[in-house]
Amino acid sequence: MKDTTKSVWIAVGLFAMAFGLRVPFRGQLPYHWDSAQFALAVSDYNIVLGQPHAPGYFLYVMLGRLVNLVVGDPHASLVWISVVAGSALVSVLYWLGCALVDRRTGVIAALLVMTSPQTWFHSEVALTYIVDALFVSLTVLICWRAMQRGGTWGDAVVIGAFLAVVGGVRQQSAPALLPVVLYTMWRFERDRLAKLAVVAAVALALGLAWFVPMVTMTGGLNAYLEIVRRHIAFNAPATLAGGGLDALAWNIFFVGLYCANGLMLAAVVLTVVVVRRAWRMDRRPFQLLIVWVGSMFLMATVVGFTKQPGYVLNFLPGLLLLTAMILGRMPWPVTVLICAVNVAAFVAWPPAWDRVFFGTARTAREICERDRQLRVTAAAIRSQRAPGDTVICHACEFLQFGLRQFQFVLPEFDQYQLQIDPTMLTPPGSPMVAVRDGKLRFVSGLDWDGKRRVLLIIPPGLSLKIFEHYRDVREAQPLPGAQGMVYKLPVSP
Repeated sequence: MKDTTKSVWIAVGLFAMAFGLRVPFRGQLPYHWDSAQFALAVSDYNIVLGQPHAPGYFLYVMLGRLVNLVVGDPHASLVWISVVAGSALVSVLYWLGCALVDRRTGVIAALLVMTSPQTWFHSEVALTYIVDALFVSLTVLICWRAMQRGGTWGDAVVIGAFLAVVGGVRQQSAPALLPVVLYTMWRFERDRLAKLAVVAAVALALGLAWFVPMVTMTGGLNAYLEIVRRHIAFNAPATLAGGGLDALAWNIFFVGLYCANGLMLAAVVLTVVVVRRAWRMDRRPFQLLIVWVGSMFLMATVVGFTKQPGYVLNFLPGLLLLTAMILGRMPWPVTVLICAVNVAAFVAWPPAWDRVFFGTARTAREICERDRQLRVTAAAIRSQRAPGDTVICHACEFLQFGLRQFQFVLPEFDQYQLQIDPTMLTPPGSPMVAVRDGKLRFVSGLDWDGKRRVLLIIPPGLSLKIFEHYRDVREAQPLPGAQGMVYKLPVSP
């Protein structure tokens, strides 16, 4: 009893430490396109409008809606969910480490996931990845506990329920968890097939409980399936099936790059020791982690694709646990050094070092800089232009600095995205997306009626050339105070 109480207090203390580290670095404005979509979806859920994008992330957005009842700010609500989920993940990794090996391993795993630049970063922004990581890790913990008990009917019900929750938070992770569930069922002592059927039945029933309202709010099953089909077709070149070996190579490269940023020095320890001792990995804890990491890796590279660092968060905790098992046999200073490097990489990573991770390093500076860029741009526009005589144009769907962020921060301005989005299910004759009164609309073309000035949004690192395909920009002038991120043009007669 005393041992359990001690473990509970350690888990609570680790949560508090992680929470304290995460609160000061919270993002204040949508980090990128998806963050804005999620924030907009809290108030108006509709996948047809890309709020959010397919496949829907229904439970994540609905959780944001609940939190928003208290916080009163959709974006801040989602950020607070990330902060709490990232802190809770630390405690879950502690429990998982304790369950798989011992308390020392649990503490090391918790410290690694607490300080990992990837998990820390995604605990500060309004994205699904850290919440997904939490529920995937919880499911793995539940599976391990079930195996240790021999597998009861109650375990089958709980596993099925968590599969449904994972699917509701981030649908892509649920299929990748199936090998873990199958491995768990195989380790059950009796009635394996019957209990697997219970898992499937519970997961299906509870999955329908969120899938049906999601589809209803989207306009029906046909509309939903068409949107999903368009997204699959758009992303097909990034998959092995649609892009061949070249796409596979890029996926493997990006997964390795993002995992390296999440592991930092721990990547060296993990690579060297695992390669040397792979033949010993026949114990159940190692087997479970290999099934977890391996299935998610295959989903991220062979079946699906990897475009953003957050895509690896559903199996990065497994890699951190493997590392913790190794570090548990090493002196404590090794763990302290790795965690210190992690903290420095997130808090004090110099801009000149960004090239080490090809500009994808997850740092506190990046969050602050994105907030600053949006704040400066919005302030410059508001201070110099009136919504009634100004229209804002975006060339393309820029993930880091696009229409959806500006729909959120400048809802009073009419806005257009000039490039047609092939993933949007638009009405006949209205293929262009626009923002009017803060709401996304489908329009047939540009409407300058009553407008005297056009503002062109230039994402950081790009130039006016992005608009040359759509408009004559030779007379464009920088908007004062916007630091080159906004240009102004008179409306053509």
